[in-house]
Formats: sequence, C-alpha cells, structure tokens
Amino acid sequence: MFTLGQISDSEYNLLGSMNEAEFLGAVEQAPPEEKARFFRKTKEIAKQGAGKNARGSRQDFESRINLLPRDVQKGLANKSLQSVDISYYAVKDITNSKVVKMLRDDDNKSVGYTNISSAKLEKGAFFLLHAIRLTYGISDQGVNNPLNVNFALTPDFIRNGEFEFKANGAVLIPNTSLEVFNTKGNARLVEGTYILDNPKLIRDQQTIEFNLEWGTNAPQNSFLKVILIGTTVVKA
Repeated sequence: MFTLGQISDSEYNLLGSMNEAEFLGAVEQAPPEEKARFFRKTKEIAKQGAGKNARGSRQDFESRINLLPRDVQKGLANKSLQSVDISYYAVKDITNSKVVKMLRDDDNKSVGYTNISSAKLEKGAFFLLHAIRLTYGISDQGVNNPLNVNFALTPDFIRNGEFEFKANGAVLIPNTSLEVFNTKGNARLVEGTYILDNPKLIRDQQTIEFNLEWGTNAPQNSFLKVILIGTTVVKA
C-alpha cells in the first residue's frame, strides 16, 4: 500500500490504483507533515481545476471564491446561498456633454434608467465584474428620455475618449481608451462589450464610479448606457 507521502510526491496519479479503504489507511498512518503536504497539493489541484466546466463570469467567480468573506463561502458550501448571473445598468443623458459620470450618488432605481441606487451595491451583494458593455443612442422623435432609444455601438467621437473605473475605494481600471468598446466585426462579442482579463470583485456598500471623457460635445437627445456584467450571490 502506498503512503500518503508517496501519493503526494509521485508524478503519477497513484490514487487511481487504490480503493477507499487503502486511502483511508494511508491517511490514518501518515505523520502530520505528510497530511499537510497532501492537503496543499490537493488544494492546488482543486484551484487549477476550478471553473473548468464553467464559462464566462461563472468561471471567473468559481476561481475567486476565496476572495469572498468567510460567511459567504460557508453559505455557498451549505447551499443556503447561490451564485447567479446579474447585470447592473445605468443610462445617462449626455446632450452637449464631454464628461459624464454614469453612476452617481443621487441615482435611484428606475426602470429604463438604472437598477442600482446611490452608485453602491446593497448590503451583502458582493459582485464579480466580468465585462462592461457601453452603448449609445439618440431618442426617437426628439423626446428627451431613454425609454425609446435603440442603443447600439458608440460613435467615433466617444470612442476617441477615455474612461476610468473605481470601486472599493480604489482605481480598478485606470484611464483607458474607449476604443476597447469597439467590437464591430467581432462575431464572438456582443456589440460594445469589453471582457476584462482581470475580473474585479466589487464589495457591497462601496461607491462605484464609471467616468468618461471625450473631445467634442455630444448631439441633442443623445444617451449612453453602461451595463456591468458578472456574478453575484443571493439566497438559495
């Protein structure tokens, strides 16, 4: 029978040649240092495999569960909590503007305008940001509200500007070209979507900022819509 140390140190998967009783016997007889080494190796293998069967924001979330508070991790483990897809959004009138704060502390939830109040997540609503979508449109028939706007790819004058994203009291995305939202011709991405190579965990009740600046005034009755795409935790 193999020892736990041999199982940990071997380049082969020795567990495949053992039955349950043999493995439990090896664990029982192993000294503390071998148990610790086996645990570290198993934990690393589990970490590498986390999210392999998932995709997109779910995969990002599974690989970062260790960043969540302990009580949230326990809730996910005992299935009192579950992870779900979510998209937070905000729409702003940018008529004659060169600068816009898409999330403001005086925002209130209102269908068609935003589903996040005061630019903060509600208590307990930890959110892993996987992607940002930015779209633009002009209201039909000169009516200055976004409820009948057909949002589409942002125009050149906006994409030649830049944006900054802040949360958790820090800059998470420093000044970056708005050209990242130009997905024209990319069949793999939904129009105007920027996939983050480094997804960001946003904590509850912390101010979120998505600030943009470009060079020329936007036309009359024009609107921007930002959508923050990712995963959050809710009661099961």
